[in-house]
Amino acid sequence: DSAYRLVGSEMCIRDRHNEHRVALTRLIAVIDYKIFGHLNYEHLMFFGNLALLVIWWLLTRFFKPLPGAVWYALPIATLWFSLAFWENTFWGMAAVQNLWVVAWAVLTFWRLSRGDKYWWWALPMAFMGVFTSGNGLLILPLALGVLLLQKRWKIAAIWTVFSILSIVLYFWDYQSPPTDLSASGSFHSFIRGFLLFCGSMFEGLPFGNFPFQMPLWFGALSLFVSLSMLLYILRSYWKRHFVLNEFDYFYLGGVGFALVTALIVNYSRTGLGSDIMLLSRYKLYSALLVSFNIAYLTRLVSSRFREVLTVTFVVSAGFLYTCNQHYHLYDAIQLRKYLISTSFNWRNEAPATNTIYQAPKLFLEKISLPKDSIVVGGKACSSNDSLLELKQPNYRLYDLRDGGLYVLLSNEKHQYIFPTQQARKHSLRNFVNYNRFFIKGSTARIGAAEVIPGTYRVRWLHYDRKGKLYLENAECEVMTFKDVKKAVIKTNW
Repeated sequence: DSAYRLVGSEMCIRDRHNEHRVALTRLIAVIDYKIFGHLNYEHLMFFGNLALLVIWWLLTRFFKPLPGAVWYALPIATLWFSLAFWENTFWGMAAVQNLWVVAWAVLTFWRLSRGDKYWWWALPMAFMGVFTSGNGLLILPLALGVLLLQKRWKIAAIWTVFSILSIVLYFWDYQSPPTDLSASGSFHSFIRGFLLFCGSMFEGLPFGNFPFQMPLWFGALSLFVSLSMLLYILRSYWKRHFVLNEFDYFYLGGVGFALVTALIVNYSRTGLGSDIMLLSRYKLYSALLVSFNIAYLTRLVSSRFREVLTVTFVVSAGFLYTCNQHYHLYDAIQLRKYLISTSFNWRNEAPATNTIYQAPKLFLEKISLPKDSIVVGGKACSSNDSLLELKQPNYRLYDLRDGGLYVLLSNEKHQYIFPTQQARKHSLRNFVNYNRFFIKGSTARIGAAEVIPGTYRVRWLHYDRKGKLYLENAECEVMTFKDVKKAVIKTNW
């Protein structure tokens, strides 16, 4: 949808973003601008999500020698094509950066694991990974480890020189992020965060102490299986006189990349609390661990038990897919409404179009919203002139797209629209009854920093399932926002 084009254009066209070099994102943005004359975030999202096809296709290589490869690869497909990655899916910059760094890593390890004369293709793949996202740097030492295990000494030497040059280029004119989120919690918090990261793909399961218990349990299970497989491969390496097959090397690289990324992200973000490890953009690495484990175990077991194991994986993955679709649909809906209303509100401070970016046409532009020439007195909505809180406790939202309840603020100069929030209703009984997808009640919290200071008329704006909008008076009439100092986010660009 065109509304999803909205991400910060400044982030999209710089070559630095926090600790990352985002050259690939910048390159795609420049190409899009050169071709179409302006940035279109739909194009960035489309390119970013192509990485999911690359990742899934490479993981299916595990099953290529087996009869019925499509059947064995089915559980992995359900892991990668779901709403669990909603942030990466629907944000232009996140789609390119977060999805493609995983794709470049998997491509690199697959190319090197083959052990053929075309190994050099891994050089540009690794280089692209490094300059797509910060954790792409991990590809370099992990790939070197694979080459050393293969005893390809000459290629390992070439790779070492290439790695040094890539690292020097990465840190040339590098500016460290101005914020420090490094570990400040306890060891227990670190372990909890690490397990949540590894099991974050299972957040949508509606069991136990929701939503943290399932990610913790499955994170521990994924970690146990991964470490067991790594030990098994290293034992095999010893027993086979220091020789492994291509799938062993591929597994070592892919799982190593996921686990080391988990360690670094957890350490560098612990200052924000361990629960942040459930962010959807981190679920990629949880899915990567589970996918590699499913693929390797399917190949490892004998043909006698392979069918039973695959049926178990298919049923379990299908149920997880259903849970994730249901659970994260809420996040996707809320993100869409945020982007739509934010795009509309930005026009109070900037022109709707410019030479670089053209704002999408939104459903809000189809109606004539009132502008109050003079906002006269009325019942004040709050004595707190820095925060407006509104509720409709009996409102029931049935629409799963743009519909629902919004707050309209208007005066003689400005108009703002803010979506209300509804709580998700997540249970096994509710999976097929989307008329009860949301819990009854709508709330809105609007801070003074989100609007230009002044006095505004306050109204409810309804958008029903038939695409009609109508206004309704709120329980109060007038809100005056004071001039507050807006938070300045420190950046290194």
